[in-house]
Amino acid sequence: MFQYTASNVESSRDVGRARTMAGPESDLEVTAVDTIRAFDRTRWNEVVDRSQLGTVFHRYEWLEAIERGLEYPARHLVVENRTDLVGLFPNFVVSIPKTPFDRLTSIYPGFGGPLLTDDVPESLSCVSDAIPQLCGHRTIVHEIRASNTNFHRYDDHLVAEGYDSSRVDGRFLLNLASGYDAVFEGMDSSKRRAVRRGRDTDHEIDDVEPSRENLGQFYEAYRTRMESIDGTVYPFAFFDRLRAMDERLLLVSLSVEGEYAGGFLALRNDERGILHGFFAAVPSEYFEYHASELVYDYLFQRAIDEGYEYYDFGGGGADFEDGGFTFKEQFGGRLVPNLYWERGISPAWPLVKRGRSLYWQYGE
Repeated sequence: MFQYTASNVESSRDVGRARTMAGPESDLEVTAVDTIRAFDRTRWNEVVDRSQLGTVFHRYEWLEAIERGLEYPARHLVVENRTDLVGLFPNFVVSIPKTPFDRLTSIYPGFGGPLLTDDVPESLSCVSDAIPQLCGHRTIVHEIRASNTNFHRYDDHLVAEGYDSSRVDGRFLLNLASGYDAVFEGMDSSKRRAVRRGRDTDHEIDDVEPSRENLGQFYEAYRTRMESIDGTVYPFAFFDRLRAMDERLLLVSLSVEGEYAGGFLALRNDERGILHGFFAAVPSEYFEYHASELVYDYLFQRAIDEGYEYYDFGGGGADFEDGGFTFKEQFGGRLVPNLYWERGISPAWPLVKRGRSLYWQYGE
């Protein structure tokens, strides 16, 4: 039904273009680009704003920060109807841990999925048909990671295209609609006690401008904290690139007894009414001052003041005995599912998928 021709998007770092024509009577054209800079920023973000499923992670600035700050190769699909841009499907090539293979993912870090504003059934078929052509011999699977559960409307189509939706993961959401007093009373008693004790310490907490200097100070605390827990440390270049969307950033700074004690970088998802607590930076030596509880309590209040409906703690895993799981749950967070679809592109994928399942089951 569809004919696909592509330039060398697998290896080129220049702008690559590929077209999928939906039959002779179709006005749709699907184009693959390997840099977000191939498109006008305003035009791209207008589609995000028009879409019912758009998120802050679909915005031009977030994608550019991933591309230029993390240097993940981009494989974005765009759908045009004559001269109108009617669909976006951002993707990046990311390595699969502990394997020599890569995955094509929408989006990492963050959440993605196709944004289609017109001719939706045909547009969805076009981008689904184009995906395998974006994968080379090392890119063996396409993954869609969606935090917006409204993407479930595409499940039947995706399953029919060979996607598997059996993968399960989740994150914690805190409902802010009832106001701060209700949020505070909804915390576990140990968390309420920790917040009260933290308030009695000699501290200052406020949000600050996400300038390069302030981000640099935050980054040192972030790197120290992530290294202490063997977490992923993103390079400073990524955070520096995020300054292009400074109106979507909430950078919190905490000082204890006159010394900088870390902070938090949250992301304003105005499209969905959510404040995402994405990057924590409170070194462990300040835990005795209940620094983490102070920062989270401040974030909840700021989110409520700015009119957000939810605070998103991020990943919750699947182990209720895990310390991070318990920490988020005790703040009153509710575990909600993420949506995942995976579509194998190579015969190697079933073997890698089986190995991943064994690793999750038995660990290292």
